[in-house]
Amino acid sequence: MEEKLAKRITSSKALAVIEKNYRRHAENETNVLAKNASFVELAEVSMPDKNGAWSHPLSFYISHHASTIGIADVCKEANSFLEKHGANEPLDILSVTAGIKDSSIELIVLVRFYALPFKHSDLCDAINKKAARRSDIPNKEKESCKPIVTQEDILLHQQKLKAQADVLVASTEDTPFLNGLDAYTRRDISQEDMNEQFYDLRTRDMQIQIMSSYDDFITVFRECMQFITSVTERENYYDVMRGRSRQDVFMKQIESYIHRRFISKKQLPLEDLPALLKKIEYALFRLYIVQDLIDDPNITDVIITAHNSIRVRVNGRGFLSNVTFVDEQDYERFITGLAVKNNIDLKVPTQTFTDDHDAGYILRFTITAPYITSSNIPIMHIRKAARKKLLGEDLIKAGMMNEKVRDYLLDCGKYSRGIVFAGPPGSGKTVALNWFLEEAYEASAEILVIQENDELFSSRNGVMFEHVVMNPQKGEQRTTLEDLGQMALVAGANVFVIGEAKGAEICSAITLSNSGCRTAITIHSNSSTETIDKMADLAMRGYATSFEQAKRMMKSFETIVYLRDFKIQEITQITGYNEETKDMFYRPIYRR
Repeated sequence: MEEKLAKRITSSKALAVIEKNYRRHAENETNVLAKNASFVELAEVSMPDKNGAWSHPLSFYISHHASTIGIADVCKEANSFLEKHGANEPLDILSVTAGIKDSSIELIVLVRFYALPFKHSDLCDAINKKAARRSDIPNKEKESCKPIVTQEDILLHQQKLKAQADVLVASTEDTPFLNGLDAYTRRDISQEDMNEQFYDLRTRDMQIQIMSSYDDFITVFRECMQFITSVTERENYYDVMRGRSRQDVFMKQIESYIHRRFISKKQLPLEDLPALLKKIEYALFRLYIVQDLIDDPNITDVIITAHNSIRVRVNGRGFLSNVTFVDEQDYERFITGLAVKNNIDLKVPTQTFTDDHDAGYILRFTITAPYITSSNIPIMHIRKAARKKLLGEDLIKAGMMNEKVRDYLLDCGKYSRGIVFAGPPGSGKTVALNWFLEEAYEASAEILVIQENDELFSSRNGVMFEHVVMNPQKGEQRTTLEDLGQMALVAGANVFVIGEAKGAEICSAITLSNSGCRTAITIHSNSSTETIDKMADLAMRGYATSFEQAKRMMKSFETIVYLRDFKIQEITQITGYNEETKDMFYRPIYRR
């Protein structure tokens, strides 16, 4: 809140000057007994001084407040504060009014004190608490009460861990590991705080500038959405989503409904109509409140488990966001509209699809149907892939790699038969492979990319991109990643890329890499050396007859790049297969 003005007025002449220079927003004045009266009329006629004209001076205040509160609520909170103060110290409330000025709500108060006046800052604080109740979630992790860990504590902890490891090695069937310990020492000396961590986002909804109170505005919005998705009206909405009707014509019909149902009956000020229409349009035809999360460049993933539980992943860490749907029905309507727009059947237990309507990102959606969730509420995961590809210099600036690592990997594109980008979800694997696809292969390379969703893309000419089809249209066939992999064997490409290996399609990559075709894939894994075992497990779903055979075939994947927290942590080279240990020969190349 910015305090703009606080004046003491002792004459009608001075009051007339104040009115001329500062009186604004008269249409929102809450003193209905003297609507449109001048300040002088209010002070001398409507509510004169009880002890004689100008026996007590007037106090005039102007302050600015967050637009998230709403004009009506600012006036309401100001009046409530004045009435509470007046219960102890007599006063006259001559005028309370508010309105939008620049990007905030301007509050104007004229009051007469018969005793001690209140502090202007106390009035402002009382109003700003309203904003805090609505939207003030800390924009940082909650501070915990952990003690400071000293270097001495760390050394002592390491000694305890070493002693504990010795007990583990010496454990026997008669004396199991934990039985040999007086107390167990946990590996991490500073255990992560179990308190929820929040990610604050100033959403469009919080910045709406309206004359109504926010609660009244949302009540009208909710009724509009119920009307649009009612049995009699929802097909009109679905026709727009399917491209059969025009969006502008549909919105004109909604505008007419709002005029008829709310504005004509004084339930919504005409001035709030543009804000309401904009909110409805975002809810129906864009990604609604989720759009703010999509637009935030720091967020890589959005996970929705309930209308009031939307989590985000930032740099590999999970946070609860301050963005919520209005209620459960609001969330269900959002899911249904998304399904209609993308031709998705919500009766399928779980499915994934790509939405390419966003200007900044390619979005991969995974929706779990409500009938298989314990809460009977659909669960949705959104993974973002930037349309503007991050190239080598961008990834160096972002801290994923340094120049030395970049140059080594670029050589791998030309001289290594196979490269694997491995790591946990959200670690940056797809971003790294997307860069590699763009810069690591020579211009004459003939590249085929298969993927579940269209997350990998390229500005290069001649790259072949194929994706799975899980919900075929009439005349089409369902096509899995394994199907695409089998077709790749006869595609004639000399570079084969799998967006994310999940099953038997990896056998196609093995076959091609062992026949001279360079390959590149991503895969979920816990470390660079565990990656080969994970790939062998997937190969067992295909033509591999034993785990040993599957693992031996992996020697063509010469380079394993392991990522975590959007950083390359390890690079390991495979130099061959050890027939005695039944494992690979590993050569460490890089460790962060």
